[in-house]
Amino acid sequence: MLARVCRSESSSARLISTRLIYRRVAEKGTIRKRLPSLPVHCSGRKGTFEGESLKLQSGFHYIKSLEDAIGLFDDMVRSRPLYSAIDFNKLIGVFVKMDRPDVSISLYQKMEIRRIPLDIYSFNILIKCFCECHKLSFALSTFGKITKLGFQPDIVTFNTLLHGLCLEDRISEAVALFDHMVETGCTPDVVTFTTLMNGLCREGRVLQAVALVDRMVEKGHQPNLVTYGTIVNGMCKISDTDSALNLLRKMEERHIKANVVIYNAIIDRLCKDGHHIDARNLFTEMHDKGIFPDVHTYNCMIDACCSSGRWIDAKQLLRDMIERQINPDVVTFNALINAFVKEGKLVEAEKLYEEMLRRGIFPDTITYNSMIDGFCKQNRLDDAKRMFDSIASKGCSPNVVTCNTLINGYCKAKRVDDGMEIFCEMHRRGIVATTVTYNTLIHGFCQIGDLNAAQDLLNEMISSSVAPDYITFHGMLAGLCRKKELRKAVAMLVDLQQSVDHQLENE
Repeated sequence: MLARVCRSESSSARLISTRLIYRRVAEKGTIRKRLPSLPVHCSGRKGTFEGESLKLQSGFHYIKSLEDAIGLFDDMVRSRPLYSAIDFNKLIGVFVKMDRPDVSISLYQKMEIRRIPLDIYSFNILIKCFCECHKLSFALSTFGKITKLGFQPDIVTFNTLLHGLCLEDRISEAVALFDHMVETGCTPDVVTFTTLMNGLCREGRVLQAVALVDRMVEKGHQPNLVTYGTIVNGMCKISDTDSALNLLRKMEERHIKANVVIYNAIIDRLCKDGHHIDARNLFTEMHDKGIFPDVHTYNCMIDACCSSGRWIDAKQLLRDMIERQINPDVVTFNALINAFVKEGKLVEAEKLYEEMLRRGIFPDTITYNSMIDGFCKQNRLDDAKRMFDSIASKGCSPNVVTCNTLINGYCKAKRVDDGMEIFCEMHRRGIVATTVTYNTLIHGFCQIGDLNAAQDLLNEMISSSVAPDYITFHGMLAGLCRKKELRKAVAMLVDLQQSVDHQLENE
């Protein structure tokens, strides 16, 4: 069983390969001078370390910076008698708190070179650091070496490695490790079960996760709020809101109070599936039970109201959240602005846009796309272009949707040359034109009778490996027929038929 889990380079890998980072640093003994300049590249985040006081065999040591910690480590490895593994673990635990798992790995390497003994807690820290650095093969190798050195993996060892496997979406291996854990007599705890359930749910294996809850109860562990939240979230991801709601009721029976995160997951899924009345009832239930909605809850409800045309309810929800001192965010305003634009209510959309700016909420590309779409629909193309030009100065970048929207506005107004300017701008910005882009411009040129330009665009489209579709050829054929270019129209139909036949043969 263990071989299934530790199959990648576990038998021959050193505990910490000398090919790892800082090999030269360790060999030259210059860690104190060299390590502080190393970048954080493993955990992907920067923690706010505020200093820590350590009680070691030599007394109390206050560490306020990375340099202090490295200096203390250098003193400890030179000290005689040697510090215990417990003391070294305490110190290296500080590097973990600093979000420097890379440094922790390097220091354990130096300990191995100097033959400083490690204990099971040392290995647990090392496995955690490898997992945070996305070096899972080394974590598995370390796990495989634990028993070879006479140590017994404990619950922390298994939980840490399970978490690492699940983070890398290696769920089948996580399940195998869980089975191996049980076989070796190490009793899973709530963290074990919840970690594996979360991994299963992320992979859509919700039924297996639910079965794991029953197994958890059999082992004498009661599911907690995190456990239920994991399962509810998994059920909502596969649109099984009925089961999620049943689980919510089961929580009530067991006197476990659901939190806003669990309610948000169900409300969000109900809204996305169009069950707006059920979402509204659950939203009301939250209030009745003293569970206060947050900005995500309101965003789900506002978006649902907008998509069903309930403008008054959407505005009321916005007023509600402001009264409750829940600050709306860019997602809130985007939902409202997009809905108003689609309904032709550009004045309301503009007011909301101004309100965003007054509140110091920075619009994003989605906001600008909606506003530009609104201006184009009202034939306010100069306003649309001004907003397009201002996007970069606002810290955003237009995307293909932005460009397609403005090109469409210009082409509908028969300002195809202006549309071509945006098309050229796309190339300058590295935005790849799509079938929609080409179709819009081809149709625009056909509308104004410039079939040569339309044909040139079609040729460029094909040479750029952008596949024409029915709309492309329909636009070209309509333009040719209007110009009474019937021979060219027939020739295009023949080419189109041959292209379709060729595709069918290849299939």
